[in-house]
Amino acid sequence: MSMTFASLPSTTDNEYFQGVWSRFFGLFIESAREKASLSVEQAAGLADMSTAEWSAIEAGASLPTTRQQFRSIADALDIEWVTMAKIVLMCRQAWGLK
Repeated sequence: MSMTFASLPSTTDNEYFQGVWSRFFGLFIESAREKASLSVEQAAGLADMSTAEWSAIEAGASLPTTRQQFRSIADALDIEWVTMAKIVLMCRQAWGLK
């Protein structure tokens, strides 16, 4: 089952805060990757993603949007699913959710 997130209508404030929370999510992913002693290439390979996709997530320029993407990232970083769900909930404004 694929689950996607719908965004809020775009406004200047929403775009600003989405960018801030996207970067925060990316920093969490980058920190978890470094803690796991993985290179970007290794983590991307484990998550079945391209290096460019992974780098964009860490930079906050792109976000995963499906449950499978989140699970692949969590598995690659050996993060428990509950922990990933909590960080997504904390960063939910990155996806435009309140």
